[in-house]
Formats: sequence, C-alpha cells, structure tokens
Amino acid sequence: MAMTLHPPEARFSEEMEREHEIRNLKETLGALREALERQKAGTASEVALAVAEAHNEIRDLKSTVSEMRLELERRKAAGEEAVQKVLARSAEEGRQLQSSVQALRDQLEREKARNAEAEQLQKRVHRDETAELERTIQTIRRELEEQRAKK
Repeated sequence: MAMTLHPPEARFSEEMEREHEIRNLKETLGALREALERQKAGTASEVALAVAEAHNEIRDLKSTVSEMRLELERRKAAGEEAVQKVLARSAEEGRQLQSSVQALRDQLEREKARNAEAEQLQKRVHRDETAELERTIQTIRRELEEQRAKK
C-alpha cells in the first residue's frame, strides 16, 4: 500500500470543508431545535386552550345542572302545593256534600213526619166522616122505619 501524502493545502482545504459541514450541521441542529421549541410551545398553548375550553364547558354544565335542579325543585314544590290545594278542595267538597246530604236527610225526615201526620189526620177525618155517615144512615133508617111504621 502506498501512502499518498497530502500536501498541506489539501489538508487545510479538507479541514475547512469539515468545519463548514460542522457549522452547517450546527445551524441545522439549531434550526431544528427552534422548530421543535415552537412546535412544543404551539402544542402547549393548544393544550392550555383545550383545557381552558374544557374548564369553561364544565363550569357551564355545572351551572346548567344547578339551574335544572332549582327548576326541578320549584316544580316539585309547585306540584306538592297543587296536590295540597286539590286535597283541601276535595276535603271541603266532601264536607259540603256531607252537610248537603244531612240537610236532605233532615228535610226528608221532616217530610215523612208531615206526611205521617197528614195521613193520620186523613185517617181520623175519614173515620170521623165514616162514623158521621153511619150515624146519619142509622138516623135515616130509623126515620124511614118510623115513617113506614106510621103508614
């Protein structure tokens, strides 16, 4: 193997090329680092924005749930109040109906008593009239018999 000797200028030129290549690689590396940092910063800001949006949405949902609970409680209270009013109204109607029924029963009893009195009076009048008619008939018979006997 034969060794080739490089003149000093060739070596210097090679070193310059290497240094130039190293400088280019360092610049490329720096540019890649900056790009990576920008990408990290962009990703971090996107993540922060997404987290903030998620927190806002959670806050909004909690607020909506709270409002819905309040509305549900208001409606429940209104429903219970309506039920109480209906029950009270029904109880009052029941009392009024019982009062009306009792009044009608009392009136019916009074009517029965009046009718029974009227019936008794009617029977007494009938009996008295019948007795009067029988007395009249007996009187007329006697008079007829007396007139027949006189003839």
